[in-house]
Amino acid sequence: MRKIFSLFGCIILSININAQNTPTEVDKLRTESGVDPTRINSRAGYSLMYYTAQDNNRSIVTNRLNLTLGVNRWSFSVKPDITSVNDGISGFQTGLGDVKFNILNAFYVSDQYALAGSVEFGLPFAKAGYGSPYFSVTPSFVFSYTINPGFILAVQPQYSFALEKSTHLPDLNMLTVRAFLAKFTKTGYFFVFEPRPSYDFENKSFDLIISPIVGKSLGGGFNLIGLMEVPVKKETIDQRGILFQVGFNKNF
Repeated sequence: MRKIFSLFGCIILSININAQNTPTEVDKLRTESGVDPTRINSRAGYSLMYYTAQDNNRSIVTNRLNLTLGVNRWSFSVKPDITSVNDGISGFQTGLGDVKFNILNAFYVSDQYALAGSVEFGLPFAKAGYGSPYFSVTPSFVFSYTINPGFILAVQPQYSFALEKSTHLPDLNMLTVRAFLAKFTKTGYFFVFEPRPSYDFENKSFDLIISPIVGKSLGGGFNLIGLMEVPVKKETIDQRGILFQVGFNKNF
């Protein structure tokens, strides 16, 4: 685990060393970062995600593409995954992972407040064992409050349920609340702290994920982003592991 934290630290350090230091307008950075869901624009991105679970010595590496089209106050995005699973015996096996499609409308935006509603569909295209077997729907609502031009608070409750599933699978019945503070600087850096509580109504279990995020604008619409997702419960760490992610996006 110590080696993994060291690797993540090296990635963030590399971002800091190699990134340009050209000053960036805070408002433009807030829009292009992709952090604030109520800010609409078009972008394409790639992320490399890695997490390892202690149970069964299994590790998972996911390559995720993110294509977003912004039209006025509407946003349409698709996120396909290519996932590699290492079971510790036969090595890495690769297949199509989750595919998600999201529609969002920022229906109210003022200088200080913004509101948006969205729905995300989890499409069951994943190869068995490489993603979710549910055809799921996740409606959500976003409230964003601008404390000052470079500092925001946002809350996004979202509820996931299955439209279709195999009869042997348990129901999907999950409430998650994304709450985050985000700081954007004139030098092009942005920092996010996101606690993410969730409650599984089917299994009557509560969980909490803590996610720090660091990003840097490189100019020309490019951003580098690194993040972690750390479960609070030991059971979740054993079963799912700690997620480490690094990626970039290009705004248009």
